[in-house]
Amino acid sequence: MRGALLLGALALTVTACGSHKDSAPALPSLGPTVKPTQTPGAAAVPDQYTLRSLLLDAAALPAGFTALDDPPPGNTGGAGAKTDPAQCSNVLAAIAAQAPGAAAQAAAQFGGQNFASVDIDAASYANGGAAQAFSTVQGLLQGCTKYSGKDADNTKVDFRLGGLTQPQDGDGSAAFQVRTTSDGLTLYTDVSITLVGSTVVQIALSDAKEPDPAQLTAMTAAQVRKLRGAAGP
Repeated sequence: MRGALLLGALALTVTACGSHKDSAPALPSLGPTVKPTQTPGAAAVPDQYTLRSLLLDAAALPAGFTALDDPPPGNTGGAGAKTDPAQCSNVLAAIAAQAPGAAAQAAAQFGGQNFASVDIDAASYANGGAAQAFSTVQGLLQGCTKYSGKDADNTKVDFRLGGLTQPQDGDGSAAFQVRTTSDGLTLYTDVSITLVGSTVVQIALSDAKEPDPAQLTAMTAAQVRKLRGAAGP
């Protein structure tokens, strides 16, 4: 669903505004893989309803965002059914799709002005599986710094990934940025992936202009606090 929304917003913006070339500088390199803090004994969230209640609501987001319908159960998101390289279709897919075996998964979506969006998804794992999932999701990125796909109209869409400086949070966190370009117009996405006990959460902030990284920082911190509050101090 996340990928479909990105491509849909991109197509609408091209239709409304015409074609514009992306003159932004090259993206910074991805940082090294973040090793998670050991979190032995963290119990998995028991079900999708409990996990969904632990995700941020619109009040915790930047001004102007409103809640959208949750994505259908089992929706994996991502760039699309076909990309080159093929494995890059999983970039921005739900954590549970990238790292199977979750005990519970949940997602929330929010819309803002001028095609802005916030997508949050989380997956909780039993028996220490969250640390491995956190590493698995990071491992995909290194081979997908540049890839391509096609939208529903068979129009080519190019993707570029780069590093994004964000403070460490939770029991380990990583961040990156994605530029999704079609017909010369670019959609910008900042992403954080954070481990909190037995749960891995992904937050993606997308806009037709470069997002303010401080907004992603604030949302990530708020999401960590909410997840930790459920498990106690």
